[in-house]
Amino acid sequence: MSKSQFTAAFETAVADRWILQGEIGRGTQTTVYRAHDAVRDVPVVVKALDASLASALDFPRFRKQMLQAATVQHPGIVQPIAIEEAAGRIFLVTPFLQGESLRTRLNRDRTLPLAEAIAITRQVAESLGAAHAADILHKDVKPTNIFVDGPRALLLDLGVARAISRSMEMTMTGTGLTLGKPGYMSPEHASGGVEMSSRADLYSLGAVLYEMLGGEPPFTGPEPQVLMRTLTETPVPITKKRDGLPPEVGVVLDRLLAKDPAARYASATEVVEALSGIGNRE
Repeated sequence: MSKSQFTAAFETAVADRWILQGEIGRGTQTTVYRAHDAVRDVPVVVKALDASLASALDFPRFRKQMLQAATVQHPGIVQPIAIEEAAGRIFLVTPFLQGESLRTRLNRDRTLPLAEAIAITRQVAESLGAAHAADILHKDVKPTNIFVDGPRALLLDLGVARAISRSMEMTMTGTGLTLGKPGYMSPEHASGGVEMSSRADLYSLGAVLYEMLGGEPPFTGPEPQVLMRTLTETPVPITKKRDGLPPEVGVVLDRLLAKDPAARYASATEVVEALSGIGNRE
């Protein structure tokens, strides 16, 4: 069955509840649609895993893992309305949000004012703290998974990478699937580590902050090169990439982006505290 046939079959299968109104985003393994919830009469977002990925997953286990992640209730975390399977696709339905992804914002503006970058980082750290307290790692913190709605920064896709990895019937190597985005992956993640601590999410958050201030992630280039540089190189200090930043920002980023997880902050709460008072000057 061709990709277009898969899409048509999926649209038909979900049309009694969710009317797809057009594609609004695409990732390496997902397609995101704006849709209308015909039962509740509200706009929603449908994020469908590609058929090749869905076929490699145990859906009941995937759904169980996602439901566990959905127990984390925090105003900064966007949780799914539904987790379903239809026409060979696994999909999540989430509320339709006003605003834009941080990726869209950075593609347009490249960098953010210091105060805004710090505010976004603190809010995402607070959301991660709530998830970590429930023993849920994100494993895919990146600008695409952060949504900016005015003064609010919302965290998307909590638990998705975890649910995929735990519901695979074969190893990630066997499927050729890489969970996470090079450029934001921690060294332990880039090296292929399966068991990671919450400090891996903090590294990823540091990489996002680095890009918000410096215009690009700590390491760039072809994905294999980025992974190798993540393991072997030290990023250019952020204060050398952007003039006028207070030295405290460099101190925080050096710690967040440490190669050794033990050298990073012990918790997201510590990150919030370290960022307090930064951002009022540039």
